[in-house]
Amino acid sequence: MMIVMKIGATKKQILEVVQGIEQIGYEAKISKGAQRSIILVHGNIGYIDEAYFNKFSGIRDIIHISRRLRLVYKENMGGSNTIVDIGEGIKFNEDYSQIIAGPCSIESRDMALETADFLSSRGVRIMRGGVFKPRTSPYSFQGLKEKGLEFLSEAAKKYKMKTVSEAVDEYSLSLLSEVVDVIQIGARNMQNYSLLKKCGTINKPVLLKRGFTASIEDVYISLEYILSEGNQNVIVCERGIRVFEGTKQRSIIDFLGVSDFKDECHLPMIIDTSHATRDRKKVQSLSRAAIIYGCDGLMIEVHPDPDKALSDGPQSLSFGDFDLLLIELKNLSKFAKKPLKLYGTQKK
Repeated sequence: MMIVMKIGATKKQILEVVQGIEQIGYEAKISKGAQRSIILVHGNIGYIDEAYFNKFSGIRDIIHISRRLRLVYKENMGGSNTIVDIGEGIKFNEDYSQIIAGPCSIESRDMALETADFLSSRGVRIMRGGVFKPRTSPYSFQGLKEKGLEFLSEAAKKYKMKTVSEAVDEYSLSLLSEVVDVIQIGARNMQNYSLLKKCGTINKPVLLKRGFTASIEDVYISLEYILSEGNQNVIVCERGIRVFEGTKQRSIIDFLGVSDFKDECHLPMIIDTSHATRDRKKVQSLSRAAIIYGCDGLMIEVHPDPDKALSDGPQSLSFGDFDLLLIELKNLSKFAKKPLKLYGTQKK
């Protein structure tokens, strides 16, 4: 940290700042210029909250030389990216793009098995499915909870798929940690720091969704809570941010934010093209754009009968629509920075 004093700051004002720095355990070095003095703070590891210095009247400006977050930035990791391996060679942040697909919610055993059968036959190895559902209305379908987790696990084992499901609190996190392959933290919980710290202590990859109104800096802070507890296996998901009232779209994909994230952070970022649109007719075009843009993966909601889905039906693709999308994505992959990776079909 560098503290710039006001022009004409008195010796007393400078001494007060120096003593204040020393009181919190750091060293102060004064550099006197022709018009003003600058005080350099030495000995700090990481960020110092500048609010501490508000009580000193002689300060003109405070400049942070080091970032306040240490673990999210690529430059602090030697410039290399973190590869997140969710098992059996399925990795994020390599030279290809993964696809995560499945229903918003697991609604029944038959539905889970039918969806896993279809996706695995198309080379998709990662199935999403909510069993604990945080909904806007308390009267909406809240998920099958433990029973839904049982159905998701059975379908995944039968069709040799990896699973992603959302934890909404510490109880659901403890249950999911024993069964699923990736723990999802939804947009509503992105800043639930106590839950994020718990995610940092588990031995499972975490998929963190960006909040509706969260800046990229907000995402970094949330990531730091997970990383600082020891879990480095984190995938970030851009799911669209809120736009101005009165516009036709509920949210938009922040492609520039994705670009900044990939430049600055060492973790993989995928794009949820279903939640960004809430309209299945637009999922295809956004998915094409995301693949060409170079994301590390797509998350797409797929349902056997979207019109009868208990949650997120309007944005879910039918099996037929998903087949059409896969054809388009396969054709685009030859032009993509990170082509889509599909796997061999799985035997029942």
